[in-house]
Amino acid sequence: MTETTSSVIQLAKQTESIKRKVHIETWGCQMNVADSERMLALLETQNYELTGAGPESADLILLNTCHIREKARHKVLSRLGVLDDLKKKNPNLKIAVTGCVAQADGKKLLDLAPQIDVLLGPGKIDDLPELLAESSRSGAQSFAIGFDRHRSEDDKRTELQTPGGHVHIPSVSGKKEVTRFVNIIQGCNNFCTFCVVPFTRGREISRSMDEILREVSHLVSEGAREITLLGQNVNSYGLDLLNTEDVPADGGPFIDLLKAVASIPGLERLRFTTSNPHDFTKPLAQLFATEPKMGRYMHLPVQAGNDRTLERMKRKVTVKDYLERIGWLQAAVPGIALSTDIIVGFPGETEAEFEDTLRLLEQVRYSFVYAFKYSSRRGTAAARFVDQVPESVKDSRLARLNALQDQITLELALADVGMSKDVLFIYESKKLPGTWVGKTPEFRTVRVRSSDNLLGRTLPVRITGGNKIALLGELLH
Repeated sequence: MTETTSSVIQLAKQTESIKRKVHIETWGCQMNVADSERMLALLETQNYELTGAGPESADLILLNTCHIREKARHKVLSRLGVLDDLKKKNPNLKIAVTGCVAQADGKKLLDLAPQIDVLLGPGKIDDLPELLAESSRSGAQSFAIGFDRHRSEDDKRTELQTPGGHVHIPSVSGKKEVTRFVNIIQGCNNFCTFCVVPFTRGREISRSMDEILREVSHLVSEGAREITLLGQNVNSYGLDLLNTEDVPADGGPFIDLLKAVASIPGLERLRFTTSNPHDFTKPLAQLFATEPKMGRYMHLPVQAGNDRTLERMKRKVTVKDYLERIGWLQAAVPGIALSTDIIVGFPGETEAEFEDTLRLLEQVRYSFVYAFKYSSRRGTAAARFVDQVPESVKDSRLARLNALQDQITLELALADVGMSKDVLFIYESKKLPGTWVGKTPEFRTVRVRSSDNLLGRTLPVRITGGNKIALLGELLH
């Protein structure tokens, strides 16, 4: 071997060992968080690692976008305008736009923002390495949108695995995290009139149970103690694999999955979101009574407390139906904490109909509520309704609803004062070192002062006070 050849080989090895830096910005829901983790796992197989110094030091900037709110494209274009300045300083910088805005706007977004190198929708995440390579080879924009059918079992067995067969799933934060999210089903078949999800995430496609169990087992082995299973409608998990849209009377594949995940050694808590009340079953509610890892909390979106509004939303339930499901949960776990989603100012919503929603909050007494003003989304049925509610009315209704819910949240929180709760500690406050933040089985936030490392530990805590944001407590020794 000549000296020149040896030098070339050595240089190639050194170049191969140099990690390229990626900066990821994740907007929107928990499913986007899980998608970002998956994309990072794919990028790590291509010699990328997260940069700890912000976008200025990155070789690749990835924007994982959300389309659920108004002006989503404007937000993306605004951020791309800022990043374009970085690209002018560093011509080798690659910019990728992923997520729901990429799916919804497609090539139109590429035309508006030539600084984008790669664009892909949430149904094409696995194509990311290939698209980056294609863009590097050609110097042109590359993109993939749309939705694939179910992958083969061979694809599922080999995905994101190292040569030794170990599952490769990193944390976007670069740390061992106590609570992790796992996508179990993508898409939605319900087509609520306000929702863009079926257009940006496609129809329902479930992952196999084996694939999910491998991922959860790996996350638990890496330090996770709480897993949240994610989907636009988790109740529908596995129905596409059975070629049906009706949930079986026994709760079907989703209950089978919950039982299997709960049996994984080392897992302490199991949560799931989001459920549509129209196919939330009594056996699913009863599982909370027999499986302690599922805790004492359930998020069940209602969106409105008036039957006419629910019908116009195409929610497929009445208020009576919804309250029946709440009753199943409360019978299974007396004192269970509940949360929900509310949309105020839906087209055609009258003052009396809005007051029905306030009455529902008073009746159920949710621990907390995710409340939003109605936001018109292009392509949805509700965007074409002629009786849109003025913004000033939406603002007023949202303020009134939040004021009522704040009062209820505070009352429920203060009712815990003096009680002992098992708290799973999930992180240490960055602003207040020595303050540890955890969750009760009711999913209420608790802050505790301790000089010990509490991360990942479940410990008894006496609640000493609190407010609508968090409880305060002290460790019981």
